[in-house]
Amino acid sequence: MIISKFHTRFLPFSGPRILALLFMFVIFFLINTQTFSQERHVIKGIIYEMETEMPLSGAHILVHKTSFGTISGPDGSFRLSVSNFPISIKVTHIGFEDKYFSITEEFKDETLMLGMNFSAEMLDGVTITDQKAELIFKDNTYAVFDFEFHENGLMLLIYRNSLKRSELVLLSFMNDTLALLKTLPGKAGSLHRDCLGFIHYLSDDTAYQVQYTGMELQLIYPMAIKFFKPIADAFVAFHDRYYYFAIKKMNKLIIEYLRYDTVEKTYSNFKQIYDRKKLQILKDNPWHYMLLVNPVTNEQEFDLFLMGGSASIDEQILALKYSRDASIEGHYLRSTVYTPVYAPLFKSGDEILIFNHPESQIEFFSPSGERIKSTPISYHEQKDWEELILKDEIRDEYYLVFINSNRVSLRSVDIHTGINGPQNNLYYPFVKKILVRNAYVYFTYRQPGSIERTMLFRQKLRKSDSRN
Repeated sequence: MIISKFHTRFLPFSGPRILALLFMFVIFFLINTQTFSQERHVIKGIIYEMETEMPLSGAHILVHKTSFGTISGPDGSFRLSVSNFPISIKVTHIGFEDKYFSITEEFKDETLMLGMNFSAEMLDGVTITDQKAELIFKDNTYAVFDFEFHENGLMLLIYRNSLKRSELVLLSFMNDTLALLKTLPGKAGSLHRDCLGFIHYLSDDTAYQVQYTGMELQLIYPMAIKFFKPIADAFVAFHDRYYYFAIKKMNKLIIEYLRYDTVEKTYSNFKQIYDRKKLQILKDNPWHYMLLVNPVTNEQEFDLFLMGGSASIDEQILALKYSRDASIEGHYLRSTVYTPVYAPLFKSGDEILIFNHPESQIEFFSPSGERIKSTPISYHEQKDWEELILKDEIRDEYYLVFINSNRVSLRSVDIHTGINGPQNNLYYPFVKKILVRNAYVYFTYRQPGSIERTMLFRQKLRKSDSRN
């Protein structure tokens, strides 16, 4: 399936080793966060409507005369890193008058309350219909290999010159090029955005954090992939003082969520997710476990053939047949009976959500682990659901991904009722990576003819039918 490569992958580690690597990972990111904060200042505030005094989400906040900025969240809040004071910021929103605010250093530690007035020039009777896919970064000499959302826009990993040279490009929300890094070490692999908002460039053997100084992109804090990848993939959320990690066990049939307290410097169990039916089948058929965790590879079969010793050729052939049959049966069991549990964890405001698909519910927890409530769900029973939940971090909304005849569609899901929104069909078939931000879906699509024509598009999403 074309979306399956997005699913989180974890490597098997023993208990002591995984805790040691988690500790190293936490220290690594704490150092990065502290170093970053020393180089730049973070201003924070809330955008609200002057008339109703309600928070205003989706407002664009830009440093005046630059393309450096961010977007307000569902509660109207925003954070913007700057290098010096004073600064002038421009706040814009459809249906509101543009406003400028001057900020001096004395306000850097305060929460700014920035009010917006309705525009007298609002157009009445305008209906937004389904939008076609809009091409981003209009450049005919590149192919998009990967992309992630950055606090200032979009980070693209691209290839040029017939896929012979890779580059990093940072685009603003207005699609202006803010920075370009033309020389990348190693063979480009992918981009990774962690739950602290840092973006990492991954080569074949090393991971680097990507830092935007306001003028240029830099690669800092190199770390070996073999240490970075399993732990970075396990890091699923951050809230105030807590880090949340997902550790997969029993051939990914169990997800163990751990919480790390940065104040107490301790780990604790947060929630365990598993499919009772699958584990019961495994308990009733214990020999399946060996087939699941120890598949026989072609190399092992060849070694078995060479190391036959005094065994006859017929005996070696019979042994190879048994090993091949075990490998085939193990593959069948993993793909049909013991499929991995998918139960992602997200931070939503001051709560932690777990889409507990084995229990057919969305569970709400406090940051410390107390269960608050649950919402029943049934979408996961549809055969074309792709086992992928996408979060719109700006609006705190969640989308389901469905694939039918290579056509991808998205539907929103109300986390408080479990009700699904209307179907949003993507304009192109056979799309690749998909992300959602501020009511738009972003995706890569390979144009007919060559892999060199893989481009990035965005398309407007409907959360509810216009008839309602």
